[in-house]
Amino acid sequence: MVGNTRNGTGVRVVSDDVDVPRWSARDLEVISGLRELGDTATPDAAARDRIRTEVLRRLAEEQRRVPSRRRRVLAEVLAAAVALVVALGGLGLVLSKNALPGDTLYGVKRAGESAQLGLTFNDSAKAQKHLDFASERLDELTALRDADAARYSATLADFQTEATEGTAQFTTLAVQGGAPLSQLQSWAGQQRVKLAQAEPALPAGAMAAYDSSSYLLSRIETRVQQLASRLDCSQITTGQPDDLGAVPDSSACRQSADATASGRPGVPLPLPAAPPVEQAAPVTPTTVPGSPSSPPESRPTGPLAPSSGVVVPPAASAPVSAPTSPRPTTETTTPPPLISLPPLLPGLPGVGIG
Repeated sequence: MVGNTRNGTGVRVVSDDVDVPRWSARDLEVISGLRELGDTATPDAAARDRIRTEVLRRLAEEQRRVPSRRRRVLAEVLAAAVALVVALGGLGLVLSKNALPGDTLYGVKRAGESAQLGLTFNDSAKAQKHLDFASERLDELTALRDADAARYSATLADFQTEATEGTAQFTTLAVQGGAPLSQLQSWAGQQRVKLAQAEPALPAGAMAAYDSSSYLLSRIETRVQQLASRLDCSQITTGQPDDLGAVPDSSACRQSADATASGRPGVPLPLPAAPPVEQAAPVTPTTVPGSPSSPPESRPTGPLAPSSGVVVPPAASAPVSAPTSPRPTTETTTPPPLISLPPLLPGLPGVGIG
């Protein structure tokens, strides 16, 4: 039999005469004490809630710091998808270079052209790109074979859109000196040749679009000629643009005072006739015997040799400055006047300084 007793502390003590296999009496006493202590240390409901809340908070914080495996896999899949789209987009642009209206990759080709326009920031380059895309539409029109009238008409409509936009930007820059009108004139002539080459293959349902495209090229050529004829006028445009850009002014052309503005060579204005200059009668200098024959600028400033008493005036030169007015400034440097002194002793030559 097993007898259990309690000591003064309330802990059960197993008596020494208990025979438990592999457990000593001391071991059983320790185990019994631990059980009693566990029953007295059980946390209440409020403590358990606090512990649970703290544990959940720390677990959520760890999850935020370290992404889950699912999130990592999703991020890798998205990165691979973006790389695939970029690769396919670049490959699509290469493959769509020769795409024609109605082909599967033709939309990719047009999207690439829109991207090129968006990445072009120079106004002159952007206008030229519109003209290049319009020329590409006519190349596509010539390459179409046995297509229906709707595809031909849509291609010609796209040509008119690009040509109108490019011409409007080009003429606006041309009247400001930013682009030569001859370049637009040459482009219009080339497109007229392409349009004429594509005419035999056009179906009857696309002839209306062909006629409107031909009329647009005629308007462009006329606009270029009108603007070129007014580049040296004081009033080039009306200031009210239309679908083709700058509109030439229709008033009488008045030559600009500064015809070379904006880099344009001006036409010189006729100069008024100069009034006739009255020819003064030539002045013949009077020669007096014994007087020096040197020109006025080299006349001696010293006393003259005795003469007949007649004072010879200096020769007149134009213009003659007033005595009280300053001497006119000349660009050339004249030598100093020659000063002649009479001989100091009879029989000796005179002395000249200068």
